[in-house]
Parts: sequence; structure tokens; C-alpha cells
Amino acid sequence: MKKGSRLLLVSVMLLSCQGQTDFDDIYPESASKIEESVSWANAIVTVKSSQAGRYYFQLDDNTTLEPFNWSNPFHKEVRALLAYSDTRKQSDLCTKLVSVSRIDSLLTKDANYIDIDDGIDSAPSDAQVFIVDTGYESTAELLNNSDPVEIVSSGGTPDWLTYSEDGYLTIHFATYWGGVAIHSVNLYASKAHPDHLYFVHKNNGDLQTSWSEGLVAFKMFHMYIGRKDEFSSPREITLHWMSFDGEKEAVFKYGKRAENR
Repeated sequence: MKKGSRLLLVSVMLLSCQGQTDFDDIYPESASKIEESVSWANAIVTVKSSQAGRYYFQLDDNTTLEPFNWSNPFHKEVRALLAYSDTRKQSDLCTKLVSVSRIDSLLTKDANYIDIDDGIDSAPSDAQVFIVDTGYESTAELLNNSDPVEIVSSGGTPDWLTYSEDGYLTIHFATYWGGVAIHSVNLYASKAHPDHLYFVHKNNGDLQTSWSEGLVAFKMFHMYIGRKDEFSSPREITLHWMSFDGEKEAVFKYGKRAENR
């Protein structure tokens, strides 16, 4: 998404991680660092590879950017903060051919399915999906064992940094850091109701001395496109998390995956 839209997602403080473990590196940053990122970036994109093996950026639902004379430093598809300029030349692959000035990846992780009681009335799903064992029997227990975290909000509504686009959900969160232990964050989807997602934060014994912020992008589209039921293309998703004031939730329009080149 191009700068100037409320969908621009900005941060350079989370390291991109190749694995899907519960202990990905999460480091805090202040809001001033996030604002500093806006000063050089003019877009947030998904870094993708075409069927022919050419790299390009998904800018929004209808716009793709082909980078000119650029070497991809990432080992997998990621969401990234981008500074680019239009070369005003034609691309045979994308909407525009662009020159890249700077790019930084966001920590990009898979959301995972859980098959535990989500407290929602309906028949259980028979979808054949990969399940992660959290060790808990219900989503209530899962959230009660999550260390408190706040979704950064404006007037009680999650700010523009927390948004669903191109099959991802980016979450702008804040909590206490002490610099002693690395934090972890995960996003879990109910197998029976995958439009309900549970954001789980673990401080892993860190001290609670400094209130700081973080940003992470979760890939969700892989959970929906293989299903043959009403959840193959959800219209809305509901995010649940454990705040310092108890469990909270917010509803978002699901930003569907753009078609690959």
C-alpha cells in the first residue's frame, strides 16, 4: 500500500525470521522509531516471486511493482517496508517498473490452526488441516495464559498499522519490555471457525520496566484457500487477545490474497 493511505504499515524493529517456532526474535521500539520509518518509506508491500521466478512487489489489490536491477535479499515471501521511485518505463510483468532505494522486512510468520474449544456454537469442522498443539483445551485457557498485550488504538479502535491486506494480518502491539528475555508472538486460528484468530504474546520471563511497541505480519491466506466450506474466503475476521484489562476483540475486513503473477 502506498504512503498516504491508512494502510501503510511501518516498522523496522522486528527481525524477519525463517522459522515457525514460538520463540522468534521480538525486540521493542518506541512510537518515535515507527514515525521515523515513515520518513523514508513510501509503501508497504508483499515481496513475491512470479511463476517465471521473477521477483515483484504487491502494492495493493490492483497494483504490482517490478523492481529494476534489484537483488532479493530475502529467503521467503515477506511483508516489507519499501522506498521506491517510478522509472516511467514499461514492465511486461507488473503495473510499473520501479527503482528501489531501500527495503526492510517485517517479521513475517504463519498463523497456525488449533483444534480446541473456541466457545462458539456450531458443528465442528471436518477440514483436513495441520494442527498445532498448544497444550490448552480451550481458547479461553489459551488467552488466560497469554502475557498481557495491548493492540495500539486510537479512540478505542485499532490504529491504521493493524490491518488485513493481501492475505496477511499485521498487528501493531504494545507491552512491557525489560531487555532480559526475548518475547514471542503467535497467531492461532480455530479449526472450527478460522475467521476467529487468537493473538498470543509470551514475555518468556522478561522484566516489565519499559512500555514499548512492536509490529508483526501474519500470513493467513494458506488457511483459507484449501478449504471447501464457507471459510474458503471469509468476509470478516475477528481478532482476540488478552489485554491488561482482560480479553478484547476487534473485527476486520479480510484483505483477500491478490492473484499471483
